[in-house]
Amino acid sequence: MTVLTWILGILAGLCAAMGIVTAAGVDTMLSEAFSAMFWLSLATVLMLGCIAAAVSRTVYE
Repeated sequence: MTVLTWILGILAGLCAAMGIVTAAGVDTMLSEAFSAMFWLSLATVLMLGCIAAAVSRTVYE
């Protein structure tokens, strides 16, 4: 689960950075559907998944 935690955390950080870049008005050459709200919401969901994966570790790992 540690690897999953790291992967979800890194993806959440990248999505948050992309949301900030999109909100700043930088042309990202992506579809208009990928707004800042989309990126920041995706970052929030991934961060919650990261926290859930970190908490759900068992003694056997």
